[in-house]
Amino acid sequence: YVLCAALCAAGPALAATGAASDTDKASADAAAPTEPALLKQAEAAAQHGDTLAAVQLYQSAIIFDPASPSPYNSLAQFYVDTHQPDMAEKYFTIALDVDPANPPALKGLALLDLAAGNIAGARKQHDLLVSACGEKCPETAQVEKALNGEPSGAPN
Repeated sequence: YVLCAALCAAGPALAATGAASDTDKASADAAAPTEPALLKQAEAAAQHGDTLAAVQLYQSAIIFDPASPSPYNSLAQFYVDTHQPDMAEKYFTIALDVDPANPPALKGLALLDLAAGNIAGARKQHDLLVSACGEKCPETAQVEKALNGEPSGAPN
């Protein structure tokens, strides 16, 4: 949507000049979306309460790079933050389909299991997390704190 709006707005101006100059082409290349830029825009939209735009931007990041687990994790965390655990679980699971040893997705599923009272599921995710990134990784530590009933601090 955002990309279309930018391209649709630029289209008539480019058509009026006949052909784009090298400067116009360089500007268009510089404005091309990247996964990090789309995720940053999605986070900004979410912070401003524009949930529809946030979801569209997260989905654009997924389309931009479907082989990266990062946008799936970001969208899943958005759903955690907006109290939609079923959608969060869906996107954490997709992130694991992309990268079966993905620590943020394993942590996310463990914390969702724990929040739902599924301690056995949370422990299973914890064990997978230890196998994936070890005892010392931050995601493992956060899940261990949650399993021990300690406050985990930030939800990410």
